[in-house]
Amino acid sequence: MRFQVVSNSFYPSLADPEFRPRYRVDLAAYMRTCDRNFRRLLTLMPDLESSKEGRVWKHRLGDDLNVMFTLTESFPYTATLQVALANGRSAWPARLSMPVIDVRLYFDARTAEPVSYQGRRRIPARSAVPNADMYHQDEKRQINEFLAQWLQLCLASDADARPSSLLSID
Repeated sequence: MRFQVVSNSFYPSLADPEFRPRYRVDLAAYMRTCDRNFRRLLTLMPDLESSKEGRVWKHRLGDDLNVMFTLTESFPYTATLQVALANGRSAWPARLSMPVIDVRLYFDARTAEPVSYQGRRRIPARSAVPNADMYHQDEKRQINEFLAQWLQLCLASDADARPSSLLSID
């Protein structure tokens, strides 16, 4: 039996934008992640809703890594929280900036949405690829998942750590 090589010219290429499947935003999954992030944040900081602007919480992740939570805005139904990674030593490469995510919390809707990453605001839910800002087509979803992983890490380390792993700095 002989095999014949089939030319790829008949089959559409995924690199060709005309044939590439279009990215569709899964809004339900995105909002589930936002809702879970809200619950994670309130588990880490139960007094968050009643706190004043400028309040800082520091969560220790081992000897040389901290997650800093800073309340930057506080209103009756919303708040903005800056979540930043901070290191005590030089474990993080100097050429890379430490990750910073601004998260808007909606207390009435009980959800938390990332609104900024590394100082870049208005991240679209879907981006054309390629684009000038070098966003992935699902950049907003990836930032939300990144925040979820950070918060899960804080909660997991909190279960193993000493009771003072989350310190409030006023």
